[in-house]
Amino acid sequence: MEVPTNHNRQVMLQRVKTYWLVGVLKESLHGAELIDLAMTYRTNAVASHALADWQQPDNLLPDELFDTPLPIGTSITTVYDEAEGTLLVMGEPGAGKTTVLLQLVSDLLLRAEIDGRHPIPVVFSLASWSNNVPLGDWMVNELANRYEVPRRLGQTWLKNGELLPLLDGLDEVEQEHRVACAQAINQFRQRYLTMPTVVTCRIKDYEALATRLNLAQAIVLQPLTLEQIDEYLVSMGPRLAGLRAALQTDSTLRELAESPLMLSMMTLAYYRMPEQVALSLGDRKMGRTLLFDVYVERMVRYRGGESIYEPTQTVPWLGWLAQKMTQFNQTIFFLEYLQPNWLPRDQQRQFADGLRYRLAGLFLLIGLAVGGVGLLLSDWRALAAGAAAGVITGGLLAFLRLLLVWARVNWFRIDTVELLNWRWPQALLGGGLGAVGGALVGGLVWLVGRSGGVSPGWVLLLALVGFISQLVAHGLERDEMKMRTTPGQGVARSGQNGRIVGILTGVGTAVLLALGLLLANWLKMPVPWTAALPFGLGASLYLGVSAGLAYGGLAAMQHKQLHRILAQHQLSPADYVHFLDYAAERNLLRKVGGGYMFVHLLLLDYFRETASNT
Repeated sequence: MEVPTNHNRQVMLQRVKTYWLVGVLKESLHGAELIDLAMTYRTNAVASHALADWQQPDNLLPDELFDTPLPIGTSITTVYDEAEGTLLVMGEPGAGKTTVLLQLVSDLLLRAEIDGRHPIPVVFSLASWSNNVPLGDWMVNELANRYEVPRRLGQTWLKNGELLPLLDGLDEVEQEHRVACAQAINQFRQRYLTMPTVVTCRIKDYEALATRLNLAQAIVLQPLTLEQIDEYLVSMGPRLAGLRAALQTDSTLRELAESPLMLSMMTLAYYRMPEQVALSLGDRKMGRTLLFDVYVERMVRYRGGESIYEPTQTVPWLGWLAQKMTQFNQTIFFLEYLQPNWLPRDQQRQFADGLRYRLAGLFLLIGLAVGGVGLLLSDWRALAAGAAAGVITGGLLAFLRLLLVWARVNWFRIDTVELLNWRWPQALLGGGLGAVGGALVGGLVWLVGRSGGVSPGWVLLLALVGFISQLVAHGLERDEMKMRTTPGQGVARSGQNGRIVGILTGVGTAVLLALGLLLANWLKMPVPWTAALPFGLGASLYLGVSAGLAYGGLAAMQHKQLHRILAQHQLSPADYVHFLDYAAERNLLRKVGGGYMFVHLLLLDYFRETASNT
């Protein structure tokens, strides 16, 4: 295996391990041991073994009658191997599907680290799948956006069968698109017959589909038994005696505890609160909503560490986030996903107008400042010209959304510029065309003003302005790949790109115009320095600021403006990353690479419903 290829593979293996095993699986266990979940085969759930309608006894027998139990302690990896790598994992909400999937990831990662020919296991969250997108193309995009894998490398891995996709959450796809997603998975399976593929889905959502997945085997995760629950609580120590007693007398609570997620919630809710409080809840009736109430309250109030945010702040903020993630079909939240359309409609207008007029005012100030320099060097006409230039450039941006001649601004959409590429052929071609256009404008200025003493040197200066503006416009290319390994990294990188491009463009313009002025004097086409200095200063500032905004700076400003409005209307804290890290430390969210996800979809649903009821 070539060294660069092996390096990319090792980086990807480590990234999957960091994101999912350390960031999700380890955090979800909270130091406890995994419980051996009972599993049953449901062979007729997949297309390769599905029974025809006439084969179903009276067409009425439920799928459970065809289930075949597996011995307790059977590992998911054993089931995966017997299914030859194509497996459907089903279960009720909170049954442990994702945890089981990540147990499989752990074993597959170990195999891939030992054997360089073993495919790379990669977890893909199906919630972000879009209708009518081929699954392979979607996977390549996910590799770029979630794992920082260049698209060309992702396509190579996919083509060569070097990926092992683990598709989590078919039920998380929008309901009207689930059948199309199942069909996309089957089409992918037909194209990549030898590629192992694992899918997870809630039982009821899968049964509601008219399409069966073309996989070798299907299993159903079974509820925990009372003996398993009791053994688990005993292993956690005497502090949970109150919970054990409650389970003996409360059938509702006992039924909830059959779900590994609910049992984990109960354990944390009791274990993190003061002991006297935990014991007092021993005979308290507890439904699912009340359980989440207790869990959230205990995580916020009683968990160790400094209580920076009050529950009256934490719950509404997470509720609003849960609502928006559901509305926009997201299971992992990145700060870069915040968009103006997350705001109420009247606040969207406030967002756009505030930024529009602020930037228009900035260009007006640039024009006035340059005009002021001209006033000091010559007369009032320079001030008037500077003010006019500021009004024109600011007006073009505010009302026609034009930033230079190549960039059109969308006030209601934030597009971060996280990576940039430079293309010399396009840059030189664009610069040449820009120079021609600038020279034509300069020639027109000279023809109109030569009777008043306008120097032909302006043809050269305006040609240089056209050259550098179009050199930047055509040479810089936004890379679709996103770099988001830490929270907010995409926004920070976009702002950094904007500053670098703006400074280089502004300084480059100033240097080039200075050289052009020297050349004009050498060619006996002198331009008075009293006119050239304000012009050079204005052109450098305008091109530098405009290029910086177009290539990342505007997106960074938009994000800052959006956060300001969210904080003003109490929809989020002023420091969002700090709050999200706090919520993750309190086991309400989990950090996944540069994003955050709720510890479970049921908790997301709880926060969403809580926000809807307030």
